[in-house]
Amino acid sequence: MNTAIRCIVVLLACATMCTSKSILNCRCVKTSTAVNASLIHRVEELEPRPYCNRKEVIVVLKDGSSRCLDPKGRFAKAVLLITHMKRVFHANKMNTTAAPTSK
Repeated sequence: MNTAIRCIVVLLACATMCTSKSILNCRCVKTSTAVNASLIHRVEELEPRPYCNRKEVIVVLKDGSSRCLDPKGRFAKAVLLITHMKRVFHANKMNTTAAPTSK
């Protein structure tokens, strides 16, 4: 009986460690609704991963610090839309070829 109780306690401890670890590995613990847009240097969008079950939007500011945005918020959605539009614009700009010139 004593061995069975020890096994149950160990299994419960392992289950607790495994489930709480996924929460601890998310990069965003606290989110902001907005930041000063002129201070944004880079935007990172992290989809849910095996060790973090939520989407995260992280903005890196020009001073090197980073802030987490609420991915469901209007500001974060606008920042992601603008970032996506910039990527598409730059990709199209790189793919267009110049018209051949004749001599």
